[in-house]
Amino acid sequence: MNRKRRFEPGEYAQIGPKYVYALQDPADQRIFYVGQGTRNRVFEHLDRAEILLQSRKRLTPKFEAIHAIWSKTKDVQLIILAGGLSDREADLVESATLDALNLSSNGELTNAIAAPHSSMVRVEDLAASAYQYVNPGRRYLKILLFPAQRRQKNKDVYERCRRSWKVAKKHRAIGTEEQASHAVAIVGGVSVGAYRITKWNRLEDDKWEFEGIPHAELEKLNWRTIIKPAMGYWQRGNYLIVEFDGAGLFRIVRGSRKRLWMSCVEQSEVTVTTQRAGFLQPDQFLIS
Repeated sequence: MNRKRRFEPGEYAQIGPKYVYALQDPADQRIFYVGQGTRNRVFEHLDRAEILLQSRKRLTPKFEAIHAIWSKTKDVQLIILAGGLSDREADLVESATLDALNLSSNGELTNAIAAPHSSMVRVEDLAASAYQYVNPGRRYLKILLFPAQRRQKNKDVYERCRRSWKVAKKHRAIGTEEQASHAVAIVGGVSVGAYRITKWNRLEDDKWEFEGIPHAELEKLNWRTIIKPAMGYWQRGNYLIVEFDGAGLFRIVRGSRKRLWMSCVEQSEVTVTTQRAGFLQPDQFLIS
């Protein structure tokens, strides 16, 4: 059950100030989680998993995987993929590792959010321009835009986008039909699923999942104009909340400090720059 829960000072000196790590199942050598952190971050997952052993809350896949390993009297393998990193370097290593594992035969990762600075692109993503830009003819008070995780290959769109998110109480209110909140699953800038939210369920670590019914009006649309003003926030794997006035304007409620109304069609006042991730080959060693 992983008795070691802290780095010795001399150990951390070899990998600080920031490092990228992986959690691995010793039975099949499958990596099921990748993250980054400082000090004893890699051990915090184990500490939290131990606390949750007696919990009746619904667990996220990460903690289910840890508990399954422990139930076989095995230890979760903790691997440092790269150490001595700056924040930027850690983002790049984490993103490249997530992308590579998602494309490999490794299997499903349990990370709840997408890679922070992924530069990976698929051909189908480039086809977003073939879809009509979103510009609803009715008012939407609250639309939550979620990145649909491709790595969850065996799950449908609904399951891939609905959990596990930290959503403030004010954003979890279930209103009337006219005031309802909606969730939209985004892949490559296109909405691949849309739902009217009917309920929120609490998970561990104060995270939530929604229940919803299909809402076809917001499906198969190009959302790139909407995401663009909050691109930096979105690329870090966060969800956005957007409001539409039904007359060609929208504003970002969560994801940007600017709450200005903007055109769904033109955004000449918005300038967004992006950087493609580079490549950094990590060192690797095992924590025993």
